[in-house]
Amino acid sequence: MLHTVTLRAVKRLVKPFLIVSGVLLAGLVLLAADVARFAGVFHHFDSRFPGTCSAVPLAGSSEDLEIDRERGVAYLSVLDRAALARSEPVNGTLMLLDLNLAEPAPRAAMAHDPERFRPYGLSLLRAAGVPARMFALSHRADGVSVVEIAEQDPGGAFVPRETIGDPAFVQPYSIVAAGPKQFYLANGSGTRTDFQRAMERIFRRGLATLLYYDGQRATVVDHGIEIATGLALSPDGSRLYLGEELGKRLRVYRREPATGALTLEETVPLGSAPGNVDVDADGVVWIAAHPKLLAFYSHVWDPAKQAPTMVLRFDPRVRRSDASEPDPRLTQVYANDGGQLSGGTVAAHWRGEFLVGSLLQNKVLICKPKP
Repeated sequence: MLHTVTLRAVKRLVKPFLIVSGVLLAGLVLLAADVARFAGVFHHFDSRFPGTCSAVPLAGSSEDLEIDRERGVAYLSVLDRAALARSEPVNGTLMLLDLNLAEPAPRAAMAHDPERFRPYGLSLLRAAGVPARMFALSHRADGVSVVEIAEQDPGGAFVPRETIGDPAFVQPYSIVAAGPKQFYLANGSGTRTDFQRAMERIFRRGLATLLYYDGQRATVVDHGIEIATGLALSPDGSRLYLGEELGKRLRVYRREPATGALTLEETVPLGSAPGNVDVDADGVVWIAAHPKLLAFYSHVWDPAKQAPTMVLRFDPRVRRSDASEPDPRLTQVYANDGGQLSGGTVAAHWRGEFLVGSLLQNKVLICKPKP
């Protein structure tokens, strides 16, 4: 009798257990399918490029780069990030390429490197009558992120002048200079641990923030951003552009140059996850993007795995009616399956050609579209 009662009790428990397990399994399947869709597993894109690209070997990868368009010189944020991923004790530097040469080769851009320098995002500030200044994010080995400001000497080398730190600098990915000591800084994530960052990406939580440093302290000027990856200012300083990785969009802010105040003007869907953002002399925005985000994350985890690279061009001068679809301001300039350059994170234009750098590959591409 006791055996029969026990068996009945077990049967009563099995049914709800199976129902709950089925619901959980279905939820996991739906979540996995949504993540795969969003991460570009099924994204098909045109990988043809009507032009030529040449690779310039580097001692490390160039996650970001800046072009001095007055001099025709590209500055590269160089660090052996693949070695860093293997927990090797490495520091980085800034290198330059003279784009006026037929075959530019990298050479040192710094008179000497700041202490514990591990450069990431860059921003070059040029103003009439004063030396150029380079702003560089540095992710130090102790986990502290700082902004290194260097000033160009008469010989063209950059000399470190000041190191700025602030508790508000949390996993910063990008920076854009707005004055001698003023800048905007994008915290790529709002979390501090690897597990939290994974959850932030899986559930696409908008935890990243945009900061403005006024020369004395940093304040949050926007929040709720789904992984902030790139920043750039228009040539007249009236617009600020922010790439939003998980949002797969470009945020356009109207800016008050006198105060640094921002007003969100529009968001532009990109269809791919943006990396760094650069604005050329004509005010055109160049965006390195990841059409297959999951492949990019796999590449970060294992550099031997390839990830596609895409370059987009957003021209705010092009008129668009509300019904325009697709957006005529946005065009694809370049795409590759990763064989030419894997996981590209920055693209910048100068005189009919553009440069592309990546997070982990020790080279930079110089590409020339066909006329």
